[in-house]
Amino acid sequence: MTTSLTLKDMTAEQIVALSVAAGEPDWLTERRREAWAFFAQAAPPEWRRTNLSGLNPEALVPTQAPQGTAIQWDAELAGSGVVFTTMAAALRSHEALIKAKMDTAVVPLDHKFSALRAALWQDGAFLYVPKGVAIDMPLRVCYTLADANQAIFPRTLVILEDNASVTLIEEFTSHNHVAAALAGPVTEILAGPGSSMRFSSVQHWGAGVYHIGGQKVILGRDASIEWTSVSLGGQVQHVEAEARLEGNGSQVHWLGATFGNGTQNLVIAPWLRHVGYNAESFMQFKTVVNDSAYSVFDGMIKIEHESKATSTRLEEHALHLSPKARNDSIPGLKIDTNDVLKGGHASTSGDVDDTQLFYMQARGIKRDDARRMIVMGFFEPALNRIPVEALRDELTGIIEGKI
Repeated sequence: MTTSLTLKDMTAEQIVALSVAAGEPDWLTERRREAWAFFAQAAPPEWRRTNLSGLNPEALVPTQAPQGTAIQWDAELAGSGVVFTTMAAALRSHEALIKAKMDTAVVPLDHKFSALRAALWQDGAFLYVPKGVAIDMPLRVCYTLADANQAIFPRTLVILEDNASVTLIEEFTSHNHVAAALAGPVTEILAGPGSSMRFSSVQHWGAGVYHIGGQKVILGRDASIEWTSVSLGGQVQHVEAEARLEGNGSQVHWLGATFGNGTQNLVIAPWLRHVGYNAESFMQFKTVVNDSAYSVFDGMIKIEHESKATSTRLEEHALHLSPKARNDSIPGLKIDTNDVLKGGHASTSGDVDDTQLFYMQARGIKRDDARRMIVMGFFEPALNRIPVEALRDELTGIIEGKI
């Protein structure tokens, strides 16, 4: 269900009234009011590489109640103390935990769009894994945006206690829309000491969707995450993502796959932030652009002053399938300590290798098939990390349709 009010017409009083009508706790109502007040007075962020000119707030109607969250899991896991439910349900059953943990990773008042997300979120998933519990089967949450001229702000909150283990797929999907729609997701993952997680975030919105998201993982001592980011859909994407290696001995292995075609503008700004001692991280993103698409990888490694014995590397590699397509690769490294074991970054960008195409054609493979095989092989490391075969096959089909 949606309210008839557009973003342009809403006020802080209406935000409060909607929260009270939904029976939300007072602290959440106040957070929404504060976030909306910030949104209303803040200037838009200066994102030079993100084209938001087609996004018209006068036409966007935010959802009034949860309507696009689907959770897949084995309910028998509840017997081990695992909680995997909607945020609306979790507010009733685990209010104190949500109040303490929500908004501690992704800063809600960082800029105009982060405040908008904090004020208007409805859809969402809450995952809690108790101490020492290991979940073998993948859990999955899918957020669906149903209509054009709609705004949806789903949020995922994951809390892993000490030595817990889980695999989670977060998926964003919709039909193609003629008019613009807005998705503003927030993902917060708090990984306790010794915990481990495999996390796949898959964005394959239909055409016309503007995706402005924030994602952050905070890792405790000896915690680890295998993070896979797949970005294929939407008209415009701007994602600020960060893995914060806060605990000593924490580890991140982060792979990404981005494919833009048509007039898509896909931007991702992933950070590896080292705080603890003896922490290790590796990031590798693969990007393909076709037609007149424009993609941006604005990756950064930040090694804080208190960090010691860091080992880290960041890479981005891009393929151009059209002379009109463009990819900007902006890898960075900021070091504020003298104690680093290894730190580096790199990027490559170019066309599909003509020699490789010639070699494959000489063996009877048609040129289009050869190019498709090269692109699929390029993305293989990231796609192989998707733990559900049906989803992996679906993404393969989407990619093949873009080549």
